[in-house]
Amino acid sequence: MPAVIMTLLFLIVGALSVRASQDIALASLVAMGACASVARLVVLIRGRRLCNNTKMPLVSAQRFERQFALTYWAFAAVFGLFAARSYMLPPAEWQMPIGILVVGYAAGAASTVAMRPYIVVPSLIFAVTPPAATLLFRGDVNASVSSLCLFALLTGGLRSARQRYRSQSAKATTRHAFARQVKTDHLTGLGNRLALAEAFETNARPERHGRVAFHYVDLDDFKPVNDRLGHQVGDSLLCLVADRLRACSNPGDVVVRLGGDEFVVVQINSDSDLEVERQRLRIEQALNGSYVLESHSVNCAASVGSSRYTRNNQTMNCLLVAADEVLRRRKAERKSRNGSPPVDTGSLKQRDAIDHASVAEGRTDSDSVTHEMLSDGEVYERLAVTGIAATTWESAPDGLIETDSPSWRTYTGQSYDDWKGYGWLTAIHPDDRVATMEKWRETVHDQQAVNAEYRLRGKNGQYRWMSVHAVPMRAKDGRIVRWLGINIDIDDRKQLEITQNIENFLT
Repeated sequence: MPAVIMTLLFLIVGALSVRASQDIALASLVAMGACASVARLVVLIRGRRLCNNTKMPLVSAQRFERQFALTYWAFAAVFGLFAARSYMLPPAEWQMPIGILVVGYAAGAASTVAMRPYIVVPSLIFAVTPPAATLLFRGDVNASVSSLCLFALLTGGLRSARQRYRSQSAKATTRHAFARQVKTDHLTGLGNRLALAEAFETNARPERHGRVAFHYVDLDDFKPVNDRLGHQVGDSLLCLVADRLRACSNPGDVVVRLGGDEFVVVQINSDSDLEVERQRLRIEQALNGSYVLESHSVNCAASVGSSRYTRNNQTMNCLLVAADEVLRRRKAERKSRNGSPPVDTGSLKQRDAIDHASVAEGRTDSDSVTHEMLSDGEVYERLAVTGIAATTWESAPDGLIETDSPSWRTYTGQSYDDWKGYGWLTAIHPDDRVATMEKWRETVHDQQAVNAEYRLRGKNGQYRWMSVHAVPMRAKDGRIVRWLGINIDIDDRKQLEITQNIENFLT
């Protein structure tokens, strides 16, 4: 719209000035400016169609930006020469709109194209310098004052564009940083379930039929490491495992941590089942062996189950379930060979799950874990004073979800594998995810209770507003041992607030 308005105003002022001056050079510049402005509009219209395509390649975006820059510079240069030429002619009333147009163009360029300094800076110089210099050398006091005003306008416009660029760049950098954090596992630096979903959606396209494979990795007997050597050593072991997975992966593959000691390697280019099997063996060989952790040497083994994307309607969860089935069989075979009875790990590893019936009745152990000397049930009861709980949940001290929440799974339709780690973020409205993740990280860091709101997707696919409350549960020594949280449906109240705000605005 700004480009359309500028084009119409330029044509109107140009036509009036040519009619009044009868100057051939001025008429030529108006014609050239009209051509440049129309070319700019054509580029913008084509660019909008490209930008509406979310899969626009980077090369196409860069080509569009170059074309836009050329047409923008061309119009700015012709417009500056047009204004300068008009001021070379004897002073007349029709020259006043040209000065207004120069000021308007400079202000518009500084505000709309500030995020592209290499475009806006030359454009401002091309458009303002020629008429300002012409007025300066006319020898007229009024013209000299007008020239100084234009040069001051140019300086202010350049400064404003620079400040706007820096401000928007800082905001964009912060926004992208939080977006990366949302998709990053806080302990190992690998991707999380969101990164896994993004990698699958990007690569599991029909034209890449059979080219994507999942390798589900699970460490054997990882819990004894935590029990014997402590969680800090266990965390160090997970970081070393992550480093080995990165090292043995192919360029372009995606490595994520689902939670606990479970990892997934997404093999992007798998031409055959044989190649998938080779990669699986490579991962097992890389992970099996000894790890030096501080003053300890730990022997660790890993089981890997693999599945391959083979048909168009296959989902990410289908691949995970298939890989998990293979993984469980391999773990059972390994335990059988080692003389230990097979253990069914199950696809839902409900470690330290809450007994929600006991919580509801207040039958929890409040001697070792306390929050103002309250039991879990009493904490949930106090959290839910403002409404009926839609879901209850708990997380580890570091904010990572490890414990199953049947109420969350019932409400959202997510499985435990979908929910754990930071997978719960996939059930939150896309517009609320970054802010929610930022709020949760700040809460865990500050170790204080939190109240927040976000839109949560139900298993019917509809989003409803939730009021979220979470408190840290502390041991007697003040150490946080877990977080208890609750979600309360406030969608009706939010919709009423929105309706009232609209009515107040209209009245």
